[in-house]
Amino acid sequence: MPLRPFVLLVLSVLFLPAFAAQWTVGVYMCADNGMNDQADIDIAEMQQVGSTEEVNVVVQVDRAARDPRHGCYRYFIKKDGADTLAGLGDVDMADPTTLAGFADFLRRRYPATNYVLILWDHGNGWYSGYRASAIFIDESHGHEMGVAGGEFAQAMAGVKQSLGKRVRILAFDACLMGMVEVAAEVRDDCDYMLGSEALVPTDGLRYDKFLDRLTSRPTRTPAELLPDVCRDYVEQYPGEEVTLSALDMRGVDHAIGLTKTTLSDSVGPSNAELRAARASVQTMPGWPFHVDLIHFFGLLAGTFPDSLLASFRSVVIANERSSGLENASGLAIWFPGNYLALKGSIASYMTLGFAGESGWPQFLNRYFGADDVKPGQPAITKVRQGSRSDSRLWWNSCFDLAPVRYNLYEATRPEEVFNDNGDDFSKWINLGWTTSTQQAHSGQTSFFSGSANNLSNFIESAEALSLPAGGLLSFYAWHATKEGLDSLGGFTRYICYVEWSPDRGTWHALDSLYGDRQVWHERRYRLPAAPRVYLRFRYVTGASIYGRGVFLDDMKVYAFDTLRTVAEGIPDTTAAVFGVPRDTFGYSYFVTATDSFGNVSMASQFHSVAVKTWAEPYTRPAPFAGACDLVLDFPAGQTPEVLIYTLSGTLVRRFNAVSQHVLAWDGTNASGKALADGLYLVVVQGHDFKKLGKIAKVAGP
Repeated sequence: MPLRPFVLLVLSVLFLPAFAAQWTVGVYMCADNGMNDQADIDIAEMQQVGSTEEVNVVVQVDRAARDPRHGCYRYFIKKDGADTLAGLGDVDMADPTTLAGFADFLRRRYPATNYVLILWDHGNGWYSGYRASAIFIDESHGHEMGVAGGEFAQAMAGVKQSLGKRVRILAFDACLMGMVEVAAEVRDDCDYMLGSEALVPTDGLRYDKFLDRLTSRPTRTPAELLPDVCRDYVEQYPGEEVTLSALDMRGVDHAIGLTKTTLSDSVGPSNAELRAARASVQTMPGWPFHVDLIHFFGLLAGTFPDSLLASFRSVVIANERSSGLENASGLAIWFPGNYLALKGSIASYMTLGFAGESGWPQFLNRYFGADDVKPGQPAITKVRQGSRSDSRLWWNSCFDLAPVRYNLYEATRPEEVFNDNGDDFSKWINLGWTTSTQQAHSGQTSFFSGSANNLSNFIESAEALSLPAGGLLSFYAWHATKEGLDSLGGFTRYICYVEWSPDRGTWHALDSLYGDRQVWHERRYRLPAAPRVYLRFRYVTGASIYGRGVFLDDMKVYAFDTLRTVAEGIPDTTAAVFGVPRDTFGYSYFVTATDSFGNVSMASQFHSVAVKTWAEPYTRPAPFAGACDLVLDFPAGQTPEVLIYTLSGTLVRRFNAVSQHVLAWDGTNASGKALADGLYLVVVQGHDFKKLGKIAKVAGP
């Protein structure tokens, strides 16, 4: 039977969304950790004001396992009370989908013109890692949500999608979140961001004052509301070092863009003004690696353009700070105190959007001027062969904080001339190393450096290797050595030196292994051309800092018939190879990267390219102006003639019975007169063989 109109009207009313209020305030309280007891205190503070017709206040709180009410609950906050909306059971509050689900619930049950999202928990800025606090810690699940790595950005993108709009105000009731790195992660998901550059006392935000200001005049804009919220917060903590600021996210993109263009042209790391500014900049109490960005740029007003400082000042629409933080201007940035701190965190930092867009990591690297990190190992990713003995090779871009250029090498017939799997020292002169079963890349054993103070242990190849055209060393390493700073600020490291020598007397360093890389990884180094090459691995330690040591396994050395540098100092990640002589066995190409500090990467793996066509003749240089070399390719055993013609077919020079693949030519015709400028044809022809090429003559200098 069809439903009557009255019944349809009743059903439609029942399933209509709630009246769209002016504001919905969603408080996401991750209290499944040491903050558990504070959650109820803050909820009670919210209940002093509660919700109104224009302002909904909704809390999702997850309590610790030790709490009798453990688990996750949703509450609608009223004056002097709260309605329990749902018991969600065991929920991982550090999961991005949980936060997005809360936002979806707010949209469906409490639609509003504007949304405030308050993120409540521990905080430590951009860092990732459970013991580093992150932004949410759910101890029952052993999970945290970090800003670095993109998980927090993913969560906020889910919030925006669930709400169907940007959060009007994103507020952090958590420590140290008022950072440009954090703002960059959420700039597309909120209109305003509220956070503290410094540590936040346990009592956190002033919820009664905040809700009273919002409910008393819900038509206030964020720009009108947030200065009062910042003032209330600082006044709540007399005698404590606190700060709170509000950011207008519309200006963040512009400010970050100016940072990149400005820092790329900045003065070098030896500049005294930079070091003086770093020494006097406002740092956050207890977190000396967090400095006030605006104060830092202000101290360098004569070094950086005024537009950079103005752009960040315009982002901060409200800022309050207590005594002791007079120069906290509203936005912090990561500025480690030494190079080792930079190196230890840079991999994580580079996962931030700000790091990739601002040029700040590269600026820090130049500032310290102590870069000893090799560029990432390149890998040839694509090769396209042409029909004229030419190829184009592509490789991946190698990450490095300094500018990188590439060298492309061409080797023929790599032959394994040395192999040792770490079973014994029969191929070595050994002092202090042992075979060990602690770690092994293959088999049961590897070579172990030892691990103690004041070591000077080495293994040295017993027999010389013959590498007349050069070669390549490959081995696998696992190491856990320490590096630190001494009392004078210098580096203290335990190092395994990788070295070669032509005579056992003069040793040349290929690399030095130190720090923690507790995973087996291949290391590949180009070896020079020499009739005799000895290898040595030398482990040196000092008096106080040591780790588990160095393990080596699966050592190999390849010798080449020929080795040449095809191109060097390439700024791009591609290069072309022309005029390669026919060789069906193939050419082995590999790439290295070198940064502006002189750090050379590992060599890439070989990429073999077989050439089945004879190369066209060409000149070196090309084009030529006078004397040059004619480079020829023809079958072994033949002595072809080489003919040079004008484009109209006039023969200008003939060479008979050519036996060398490189023919010296003075650039003249048969009468000894210099050729006119223009294009010429070169024909190389022998028994059942002919190859044609073009060469160009240009005017001399």
